This record gives sequence, C-alpha cells and structure tokens, in this order.
Amino acid sequence: MVATLALTGLAGAQAPSATPATPAAPERGKAAEVGKLDHHDQEFLRKAAGINLVEIELGKAAEKSSTDPKVKKFAASIVRDHSEANQKLARLAASKGYALPDKISSWDRHSLNQLEKEQGEQFNRSFLSFNIKGHEKALDLYEKAATHAQDPDIKAYAEKVLPRLKEHLALARNNTLEAVGEKQQKIQPQQPIQQQPVPQQKKSY
Repeated sequence: MVATLALTGLAGAQAPSATPATPAAPERGKAAEVGKLDHHDQEFLRKAAGINLVEIELGKAAEKSSTDPKVKKFAASIVRDHSEANQKLARLAASKGYALPDKISSWDRHSLNQLEKEQGEQFNRSFLSFNIKGHEKALDLYEKAATHAQDPDIKAYAEKVLPRLKEHLALARNNTLEAVGEKQQKIQPQQPIQQQPVPQQKKSY
C-alpha cells in the first residue's frame, strides 16, 4: 500500500528594484523558474518526499499500536531515518528553488487510518506488508534517480540514501517472517511407489 502524482514548473515574476528583492518561496509541489529542474528530477523530489512522509507516519503508528518489541524497534528506526532523509531532501529541494509537499495524499491517509484500526498480530502483518510495498516502490524510484537524474546533487542524494532503503526492506521482510510465523521447511523427497507383483494366473488346458 504506499504513494504517487505529476507536476509542472511555475515561474514567479519579480518587479525591478535597486536592491535585489528576496524571491517569494515557491508554492508547495511547484518548481520556481530559478531551479530549472528537469521534469523527472522534479518528480523524484516530490515522490521521495511523499514516501518519507508516509513512512514517518507509518512508523509512528507502529510505535504506538504494536505490542511486538522487534516491530516497535524497527518502526522507531523508520521514523528516525526517514525524518533525517526528508530534512536533507528539503534542503536540497530549497537549493534548487523547489518546495516539497508537506502532507501525505488522501489515499495514503485513508490507508493509514484503516491500519490504525487493526490490533495485535493483524496490525503487525499489515504494517510490515505496507512497509515492504512502500520500500519496494522507493527502491525503484531511487535506483532510477541514481542512474538517470540530470541534476548531480539529486543523483548524489539518491545514491547516498539507497543503502538505507535496502536495509529497511530487508528488515521488514525478516520481521514479516517472524510476525506471520513462517519457517522454511525442507521438502522431503517422495519415496518411489513400490509396485506389487501381479500374481500370474495358471493356464487351464
């Protein structure tokens, strides 16, 4: 269950003056002309911010509602790491004349509200499932940016965050195995079927 959208750049006009005026902050989710970011780089900034916001809220929900110490510990690391990543992303975006969205989508809000109604093992399973899907999408987004981003700073940011995302995904998958109680079982080879000899009938003359 995790985030997505599409955007265009918006330029703000400045009146000439003797002293350079301080440019107005760009609208949320819009790029200022000064940034001149490639469309795909703008998309990365917006989607990466959306992922961070969802993961932070998701982690906080698990810290509050989960009764599993391992899940709570994992959730705390999710909140910490994505909060730090989003702060760095905001600074990067601001340096490019771009303001990040500051709230999650209505669809993600609905999904989180549904999750918060669950309890116990069902909550743990849903939380980890949500987290796995979110990090799979995040990895796809960041890997593309690390390879194809036009802006070198955005490319460097994506490369730096990728290892932590991979770590989160691995931890979520491991926690899921424990939460669901799955264990790998060795498949025993089937024994060949013993064919019973067919009794021969005596010929009558």
